[in-house]
Amino acid sequence: MYAPIPALNLLKEFEDSVDDYFAPGFELIAFGEDDGGYPPLSDRIRPFAQANGSGSTYAIWLRDDRADLATLPVLLLGDEGGVHVVARDLPELLRVLASGWSPMCDWDSLDYYDEREEDDGWDPCPENPAFRTWLRDRFGLEAAEDPNAVVRAAGQELREPFAAWIGPLIPDAVGGDGSAGER
Repeated sequence: MYAPIPALNLLKEFEDSVDDYFAPGFELIAFGEDDGGYPPLSDRIRPFAQANGSGSTYAIWLRDDRADLATLPVLLLGDEGGVHVVARDLPELLRVLASGWSPMCDWDSLDYYDEREEDDGWDPCPENPAFRTWLRDRFGLEAAEDPNAVVRAAGQELREPFAAWIGPLIPDAVGGDGSAGER
């Protein structure tokens, strides 16, 4: 078993069955075995994947004590700084990943690199069509039509509890107005 989250175990099986990337820069890493570069957060996060080719990481935010970890928010831990909410839960992140969305962030912002904007013949990763089929077959989910809107909505919805939690631990992660960094 890869993780205490059935959806991540299924994703690990899928990842092991393909020969190439299925989402830009995304790769599963050892579940919860490090702090994602943010030691003050280590007791409330469980890193699980490389988010992009530059070293940013996705982590489950243990916001509360619910048993189903897949229903907890997902954070992006930036390799150049910055911690941001990117999904309300794991299924939402999978929809964003299937769209070809790739994150870049710093302390003040979360930028969205959407490969679909680069080329009308969009082919983000060789295994993306297989991932989209897998997502539909396993979970009945489709790729997000507007991944940026999904990410922005998650950040807005969780802004206050996120700022209240992270502010005392990493003050740079919270804007001067007490809100989480702008998205």
